[in-house]
Amino acid sequence: MSYAHQSYKTANITTADRGKLVIMIYDHCIKWTKKAEEELTTANLEKMVRAVQRVQNGLTELMCALDMDRGGDIAKNLFRLYEFYSRHLTQAIKDRSSQCLREVSAMMSMLREAWLVAIENVRREDHGALSNRPSAQLSLVS
Repeated sequence: MSYAHQSYKTANITTADRGKLVIMIYDHCIKWTKKAEEELTTANLEKMVRAVQRVQNGLTELMCALDMDRGGDIAKNLFRLYEFYSRHLTQAIKDRSSQCLREVSAMMSMLREAWLVAIENVRREDHGALSNRPSAQLSLVS
């Protein structure tokens, strides 16, 4: 990877808001789950395992990002779901199962879409709250 490309990726990550970072991690996990499936079809188990490990690293990031105190049941349920994905990926390695990989990819894709909707709703509500403020306060916020 070129230095310019790595610098772009680093800048993109360091300037992203929390919602965008969550989506980026989901994209990472989905991409590497599909890569693991490709490697499995070519019987390259070493590369398949490395791809699965990258997905599991992304899942660990998602788990660590959860605020269990403020997130309540949603955070706890997401944690359990991420644990399930990780176990399912381990099962994919053990059984050499492309079905397990496809299932994780599909479930993560659906959850990614739900996150996009939730992030958009929060942004819309925040923007609505800003637009309801008097203009003097808006200039301080802008």
